[in-house]
Order: sequence, then C-alpha cells, then structure tokens
Amino acid sequence: MTATRAVTTPDFTDTSERIPIGAADLKANAQRLLKKALIISAAIHLGVIGIYVATTLWKPKDEAEYTGRVIRMQTLPPPPPLSSAPPPPVIPNQPIVKPTIGTPVPVADALAPEQTIMTQQEISALNAPVGVSGSGRDSLVIASSDEPNEGEFVYYEDEPVPVTQVKPNYPEFAREAQIQGTVVLHVLVGKDGRVKNVKVIRSVKGLDDEAVRAIKQWVFKPALSNNKPVAVWVEVPLQFHF
Repeated sequence: MTATRAVTTPDFTDTSERIPIGAADLKANAQRLLKKALIISAAIHLGVIGIYVATTLWKPKDEAEYTGRVIRMQTLPPPPPLSSAPPPPVIPNQPIVKPTIGTPVPVADALAPEQTIMTQQEISALNAPVGVSGSGRDSLVIASSDEPNEGEFVYYEDEPVPVTQVKPNYPEFAREAQIQGTVVLHVLVGKDGRVKNVKVIRSVKGLDDEAVRAIKQWVFKPALSNNKPVAVWVEVPLQFHF
C-alpha cells in the first residue's frame, strides 16, 4: 500500500490579499498616512513642550538650606552739624606755682665752688674710640664681662670657631676596659675666645674628666654680633675611639 501525500500550491490568481505597492496605492493611502504622521508629530511636540514646561516650573529644594545670620544693611543718617555741638569746657586759669626744687640760690663769691673747663686734650681722650691704643695699633679692649646663662639666647652673625684644639688623653683604665663613645660638652666661649665654663650634657663613664680637661685648653675665635665679640654657649662633641 502506497501513501499518497497531497501537495498544496499557493494560488497566485487570488488578488483579494494582494500587497498594495506602486504609485496608485500610495496615492490612494496618502490621506490616511498624512493624518497618521501629523498625529504622531503633534504628540511628540506636545511631549517635548510638556517636559520643558515641567522642568522650568518645578525646581527641587536645595539639600542644605542657608541657616546663617542675615545682616540687613541700613543707611545711617548724616552726622549732626558741628554748630550744634556743645562748646568745650572752660578751664579756669590757675596761678603758676614756682618750683621749690632746683631753684638757684644766690651765694657770695667766696662761697661759690670753683668751676673748671676741660681742655681739648681731655675732651679728645674721652671721645677716643675704644680699642685704639696710643701706639697706633688696634687692641681689643673688653670693658664688660657679662656672660650669658646656659640656655640664654644670644644673637650673633658669626659663630665661634676653634683655633687651638687640644686632643683629650685616653685614660689607660678606660682603654683596658674598652670604654669608648662621644662626650658632648656645653662650652661657654668668652669674648676673648677662652673657655669660661664647661658642662657635660652627654656623659660617658670614665671619659668625662679628660674631655673637660682638654676642652678648657681650647682657644676659639669669638662669636661676633655687629662686628663685636660676644660670649655664647656652644655644643662640642669629643670622641673617644680606639
């Protein structure tokens, strides 16, 4: 028995479901398509206008409102004229009292003290600059011996510079015990460049005495302030190493 399959072929002669194409069809549907396009265009324009109006009229509140103090500016009235100002108080004249101290009292010529006038040589000696000797050589004369306390601020432009340095001796017991390190000293350098005072601010057991003995023999170029020597405290480290 043989199965028979029926094959259906489309009928192209039926024009009731024909797709409208061509100039005639477009002309027939032009009015309907134009109306639809105008409706869509009007809807789009109205939507855009509505969004614009909504964003213009509706403004969100600021997140943080200003809570500061509002100062209102006011125009002050003009000052009153000087003619209406009250007159200054009148101070009555008081009699002038003669001074009772320092008033010269006339005395007899025999009792008056003898007055002398300084000669030109004496005036020149008083006005001579400090530090100039009679031989014509400059000699530094330090009239003041004021020394600053430790930690006291002293202004100077040029710091003291060591000119003569004495190396400290290494104690034999410290060498045998292998003691080494750096002794830090606080040294007061006077106006003449000599060491006036010494204090140990960082100690090494067994080495402090030799460090102090050596630093007392140092000679410095003194610190200068306005081209004049001044006494200052300086920090000097002395090292002891094998």
